[in-house]
Amino acid sequence: MVYFSPVFKNHIPPYRHPEAPDRLDHLLLGGHEAGAVVKEPRMREDVWQLIELAHEKSYIELVKRLCQREYASIDGDTYVSRGTCDAAALAVSAITDVLDRRETALIAARPPGHHAGFAGRALTAPSQGFCIFNTAAIGALYFGDGVAVLDVDVHHGNGTQEILYDKDLLYISTHQHPYTLYPGTGFPEEIGLGKGEGYNVNIPLPPQTGDDLYVKVVDEIIIPVLRQYGPRVVIISLGWDAHRDDPLADMNLTLKSYLYVFDAVLKLQIPIVFLLEGGYNRDVIRRGTYALVRLVEHGEFAPGESQTETDYHARRKFEEVIKEVKTHVGRYWRL
Repeated sequence: MVYFSPVFKNHIPPYRHPEAPDRLDHLLLGGHEAGAVVKEPRMREDVWQLIELAHEKSYIELVKRLCQREYASIDGDTYVSRGTCDAAALAVSAITDVLDRRETALIAARPPGHHAGFAGRALTAPSQGFCIFNTAAIGALYFGDGVAVLDVDVHHGNGTQEILYDKDLLYISTHQHPYTLYPGTGFPEEIGLGKGEGYNVNIPLPPQTGDDLYVKVVDEIIIPVLRQYGPRVVIISLGWDAHRDDPLADMNLTLKSYLYVFDAVLKLQIPIVFLLEGGYNRDVIRRGTYALVRLVEHGEFAPGESQTETDYHARRKFEEVIKEVKTHVGRYWRL
């Protein structure tokens, strides 16, 4: 099932921008080619109260005021238009309704959310990275005990980490190493605080990491931790920008890595909510959506791309980083 509404396209940039409405056209094309059923979500009456689960009232009111203008900017990366508030609120409505139904589905929503923290800009990030409200974190707080968030966007979900950091709700992120890419957060030692200690798992990957090593991350860290946590539902923050053809990052992954981690999580036999985040190569969005729908609906593992191998220099850096990750994660989970 794919949830989409034309409302999601009403978040419109005032200038040429990588996060633009046509991303959803390519997603829908891939979904239709795969035979997906597309359904329109409904706006919840209590949606603004739900947004307050993750964001300060003052920030929410700021966004509402900006939505009254034709166009406005929160920062150099992040814009607001008249349609932004309805689009962002409908995304929150969609994820909470899907979670209520314990349904496996893809939510084709925008604006993205995982960089948005309590008051917008999160942790040490220079901007909100195109994000308005943190739909994944709101969904996690709404569902509560037994939810896990798996973030496969190439950028660390600093907003999600900030919001969930002191909660015993599992957050796992694979992302390009913060020394080399925005937002500059997501190091292995960031493991959570208070009752959230051990529930924040960051797996930073060196630029040019290939499919061969991403598969090891899935097998040796992601799935062992998920199995021990025993989630009742998984929210996947789905950014297609870790693909080798994405213009805003430097990874060497193909759709094989994406399908591999999706298939491994599907084998847990629990509901999974796939929530669109980043990804700026339109052809990758189309092909990725097609492959995802075929996997979920028909068990078809068909990335249509040959596996990539990591070069010697990136492999050496990977081995150093993964050793560090396992040192920190291994204090809380058996690896």
